[in-house]
Amino acid sequence: MKHSRYLIIILLALSVAPSFAIEVGDTAPPFVLTNIDRSYVFSKNIYGTGYVLLDFYATTCVNCNKELPLIEDIYLDHKDNGLQVLLMATDPEGSSIVKPFFEANPTPIPILLDRYQKSVESFGVEVLPTVFLINPEGKVVYKGTGFHPEVDDEIRAFLETE
Repeated sequence: MKHSRYLIIILLALSVAPSFAIEVGDTAPPFVLTNIDRSYVFSKNIYGTGYVLLDFYATTCVNCNKELPLIEDIYLDHKDNGLQVLLMATDPEGSSIVKPFFEANPTPIPILLDRYQKSVESFGVEVLPTVFLINPEGKVVYKGTGFHPEVDDEIRAFLETE
């Protein structure tokens, strides 16, 4: 009985502990996710190879769908310079929703499934869309939350000065 009381106190403390959002200057947290073809993608194979842009997205998010063409243009303009862009699909239904959506609405950007919100949690994402630009050293150098048309110019300006 005494031990269960301590366990309850610990669980309550953990449940109300604040989650911390990743900010500019922080090290990007690791992730392991599957793509829509069910192959595993490891951040350790991506971080350190060049700049990486992570776009946290949901198929039902109106603002995500407004922002996606801007992110696609950035990807197409900078991929030959080593920029990797990953669409982090946060839809809880996973590939059963995401795959048909992108079959009907193709994108050149690789899509990863964050069905259980593990990366959402580790990055501290609270608003969709949220975009992180990670430098070759694994540090977040840009964070954009919510849709704003300036995201295109902000990211481009950063990439073109590096």
